[in-house]
Amino acid sequence: MKQVLLLIAFTTTLVSCKDEREGAFTITGKIDNAPTDKVYLQELPFAGAKPIVIDSTTIKNGSFELNGVAKEEGIYAISVPQGPQILLVNDSKNITVKMDVNNYKAYLTEGSKASADLHKLFSTYEKQFVTVKQAYINLDSLQEKKATDSTMTVNRLQRNLEMEKLNSILVKFINTTESPASCLHALGMASRSMEYDKLRSLVDVAVTKFNSYGGIQQYKKMLAGQEYPLLNKQAPEFALLTPAKDTIALNSFKGKYVLIDFWASWCGPCRAENPNVVAMYNKYKDKNFTVLGVSLDSDKKAWTDAIAKDNLTWTHVSDLKQWSTPLVGMYKFDGIPFNVLIDPTGKIIASGLREEALDKKLAEVLR
Repeated sequence: MKQVLLLIAFTTTLVSCKDEREGAFTITGKIDNAPTDKVYLQELPFAGAKPIVIDSTTIKNGSFELNGVAKEEGIYAISVPQGPQILLVNDSKNITVKMDVNNYKAYLTEGSKASADLHKLFSTYEKQFVTVKQAYINLDSLQEKKATDSTMTVNRLQRNLEMEKLNSILVKFINTTESPASCLHALGMASRSMEYDKLRSLVDVAVTKFNSYGGIQQYKKMLAGQEYPLLNKQAPEFALLTPAKDTIALNSFKGKYVLIDFWASWCGPCRAENPNVVAMYNKYKDKNFTVLGVSLDSDKKAWTDAIAKDNLTWTHVSDLKQWSTPLVGMYKFDGIPFNVLIDPTGKIIASGLREEALDKKLAEVLR
């Protein structure tokens, strides 16, 4: 999902919070109805890297205590095996959590304003996301029924309106939060649904607001394609199954420019971007260029139905493991739609290309 702007004066400095956001912190709490007696504290590194377990303990009579040490403010997960995961921010030395596994989305935090604000963001965002998803489902259904152009136009406008509402939730949060780690996390969410230019403007605001927070500075460089970890490196090799169960290896495309397009049928922003990818494929397919669609679906029928509905006529593969696919770690991304452009030698020469940026890059290399 990748699809306003502007700025509000920020008067609280990071220096004033430094003593709270660095060093040791403790998380205590109570977990009801846990499926196991273990609970873990994980650090969630920048750019979708694998979570790092920094502490674990046994839940005793529903209670637990976890401890961590941080160099700066970050995002942490309290994780229960075979159970849920909730996210926290270490903006306080002592944080309390109360959670019922059977209703984990209603968890409570005390002592951490950033954690409470992030929880509120997730709740508001999820509610609007359901509306957006339904708007996309409605459009798919109307297209399948060959609805009139006027009906399709009205429903596209409604979908766009709901998407704008979704993005406005993130814009407001990013512009008002006092937490750099939460801001960075929200920017990651925005990258799944927001147009590139609008996202770039938001990042510029965040960089100004949190000018000493390294993660946001790094995010800006990544967004500009300057510091994607795999840029100018050989694309990690993989081989996955097509819907027809044929095995396709990446190296079978050697000699071509290949756009590896990570997407999913359930991802509204991916579906919204698909017409642009179709247009670019049709424009450049006779110039030594192709697309390889890699789906983060878990439902094969939903995947193949979306391929047909969106007229995606290139090669498609998936392991149907959704976010558990090892390709997330291999290709260093934490949101979709996401893509990388590979040259004929197999080297990644660009990433995160959308809309005009995709056309511009393809025109540059396929002259």
